[in-house]
Amino acid sequence: MSLEKEFEKNWKSLSDDHDTIDDITDHKIWTGIERKIRKKNPVKKIYWIAAVLIPLFTLLSIYESTQFSKEEKKSSLVNIFETSGAAKTYTLPDGSQIELKPNSKLVLNENFGKKSRDVSFTGQGIFRVAKDKERPFRINAGEFKVQVLGTEFYLDQKSEEKKVELFEGKVKIQHGSTITYLLPKEVWLHDKNRADYHYYHPEKQKSFEFNRANYADAVTELEKTYNIHITYPKTFRNKKVSGSFTGNLNEILSVISFPFNLKPQKINDKEIQLK
Repeated sequence: MSLEKEFEKNWKSLSDDHDTIDDITDHKIWTGIERKIRKKNPVKKIYWIAAVLIPLFTLLSIYESTQFSKEEKKSSLVNIFETSGAAKTYTLPDGSQIELKPNSKLVLNENFGKKSRDVSFTGQGIFRVAKDKERPFRINAGEFKVQVLGTEFYLDQKSEEKKVELFEGKVKIQHGSTITYLLPKEVWLHDKNRADYHYYHPEKQKSFEFNRANYADAVTELEKTYNIHITYPKTFRNKKVSGSFTGNLNEILSVISFPFNLKPQKINDKEIQLK
């Protein structure tokens, strides 16, 4: 029974027993009781609401804090990126993007992003490293190490022929005591037959100077510079080539072969035929 009903019941009972109380008095007393009830009820309701909501808000706050802590802890533990049957691109905490080829793995150092950005890598991948002059990006690729400040390059640590091909920026490669610097469109190779071999992409602009060199010697120099096999009719081996030339592989080959009416044709990425 509510407080209002209880007061009303008691008052009516009292009024029935005491008929001497006139209607005006009765009305005044009852009005006073109702006024007191109205004053007490809001107070009770406020206390009830506070009693329920304050613990609820406290629990929600603790829950949210716990969840945030879990998510923060979880994100800080995500330092291993790995692929199996398909390639996948990952974005690292520093903004760098790494496209891992199948069966490749990248592990971030536990202090990644503080004073440096050190990682360990196995497999094959394309690295688009966010620029940061204060924190170098260093890759431990087993037999060799690669250091960059911000660049894009291809790294093959998996194949028998280890390879770093630079697309943009500048990288430093350390293999034992040998250090090699690459600029865009330059490639570094290492295998059991050729240690620390540095060559250029066919699109790289280079300058060459030949002074009555045999055609065979000029072609050999281009083969070494661009790491490509060039075939041509042997009757031109001792023809003479003179002059200074600047251009990419196809342009240089076209110029020095023009007097002999030979034109270069690309067979594949590793071979060019002159005929």
